Amino acid sequence: MEPDNDQLAVLHRLQTEGQITATEYAHLAAGVAASRPHVEDEPETPDPTEEPGLDPDDTGLDLESARHRLALPSAKLRQDLSATYISLIAVAVTGLIVAGAIGLLSWFLALSAAVLLATTLFDGWRVVTIFGTALVAVIILIGFVVSLAEPPAPPPAATEGTPMNPEPAGEIPGSLGIHMDEVTDAWNTLEGEPRITKGLTRYNESGEYDTFIYRFGEWGRLAGAYDPETEAVYALLAAGWLTEAPTAQLYLRLCFMVAPYSQECVDSYFEQGLGETSLEEQETPHRSEWKVADHTWRLEIEENLLTIRVFGANAD
Repeated sequence: MEPDNDQLAVLHRLQTEGQITATEYAHLAAGVAASRPHVEDEPETPDPTEEPGLDPDDTGLDLESARHRLALPSAKLRQDLSATYISLIAVAVTGLIVAGAIGLLSWFLALSAAVLLATTLFDGWRVVTIFGTALVAVIILIGFVVSLAEPPAPPPAATEGTPMNPEPAGEIPGSLGIHMDEVTDAWNTLEGEPRITKGLTRYNESGEYDTFIYRFGEWGRLAGAYDPETEAVYALLAAGWLTEAPTAQLYLRLCFMVAPYSQECVDSYFEQGLGETSLEEQETPHRSEWKVADHTWRLEIEENLLTIRVFGANAD
């Protein structure tokens, strides 16, 4: 207890014992108070258990801090990147996208791998890269295991009129002995024009056979009829303007398609088709028909157009 407080205690005891009056006590106590030295208010000592600058009732900073900790790293490029590394990543990502587009990889796998490669370009994304790689690997592994566990799909059931193993076109009775996938190569075997340089245009028809056509510019065309089930060709047509030089060779290409290296086919065209005369000497209109083996040939010349048709036994 401080000295001034001791003096006040003594005065209080004296008053209690009646040795001094209340007025004297008040006067003496005022003197003691006046003699006490002035002490500035000391600052409140902070509680060392409390964190300075934080209001315990204010949780906004805590929420913001937690939100920041949960956020993804900033998209800041790494400082140690080289132009070569960036170029390689760009090429790899482009390759993955192309592979997904053409079906070499599933879109999920292609895009996932592309994103994971891109994350290697940024600071602080190592954990994302590692976790993403592990996740994609697990998904691929699960898909592989599931595919092994699935039984193989049974072959499609055969329907009436659709053989499970079609015979080669040459062995199908009534056809011209070629398949649709052989038309272009057979036509282009001979040198010179006209040549087939792009795909044949196909048409679905309501009858037994579908048709195809190929146009050689404005002057000529190749067309035909085929069985959509077996792809066997049953009829061919080649036509062209007589003023065009390749028109004179149409018969030779047709012969090579349906009877390769057959001299009989070539001779019959001149002997029975043109009637022992040249193409230039023909009077129009001219029509003729003849047979080579079981194929029927028809020649028609009208005005400036020559048309040759070849039919299999089942298409005549």
